[in-house]
Amino acid sequence: MKEFKQQLVGALLVILTVAAVVAGAVNFEQQQKYHLPDDGVTWLDRTVGERQQAVAAFVLPGSPGDKAGIHKDDALVSINGALVENSQQATYILSKLGAWRKAEYRILHGTTEVPASVVIGEAEHDRTLYYQYAVGLVYLCVGLFVYFRRGNAPRAQHFFLLCLASFILFTFHYSGKLNAFDKIIYYGNVLAGILAPTLILHFCCIFPEPQKWARKKAVIALLYLPGLVLATVHLGVTLGSLRTAEPLI
Repeated sequence: MKEFKQQLVGALLVILTVAAVVAGAVNFEQQQKYHLPDDGVTWLDRTVGERQQAVAAFVLPGSPGDKAGIHKDDALVSINGALVENSQQATYILSKLGAWRKAEYRILHGTTEVPASVVIGEAEHDRTLYYQYAVGLVYLCVGLFVYFRRGNAPRAQHFFLLCLASFILFTFHYSGKLNAFDKIIYYGNVLAGILAPTLILHFCCIFPEPQKWARKKAVIALLYLPGLVLATVHLGVTLGSLRTAEPLI
């Protein structure tokens, strides 16, 4: 029974690893081909009276938005005739338009609504992004080496799971397309970022031999409780179930 359980866990790890590698490779290709449209304005949601609006919290000097005459604290009314009620809608519309397209904004400057013609640019990728893919690949190679050379050793599966979570953390970077695959990449990165530190803490508590207080499963489960809370809160915010205080920018 124990051997069957180990084989089942091993098979699941192989499937998860193959899926993560394929997803990471596709994501790397998308990062090279797709450039996120950017108007140079940081739009944040603010409540004005009884209405929520996307307000310019920061305008990058020399950016398309700055050249079009958009100023800090200006509210975004519409883009190409499509009403904008929040910052998420603004991002979605820009992603559909694509980079290097001309868009007609309607801006509420104070109490006056004015037009603004914006030639949408594209966000530049930070070069460190590609180094992260290399770091993630190193983590995966180390984990595979240890797992296949010492797969039956104590904590080998735990160590490999830690390396796999680190691989996902460093190689899953959402492109901004906002499609289903992009959402999987985004949530994978978030969950790996929460899980990896907990796995490290857990590993330190049980390697080479478990600490006396760490021999009980209930106590070990408590190590994962903060991560579970963080993941729940993050998911609630991204899905709109939880609201955060408005940033003071």
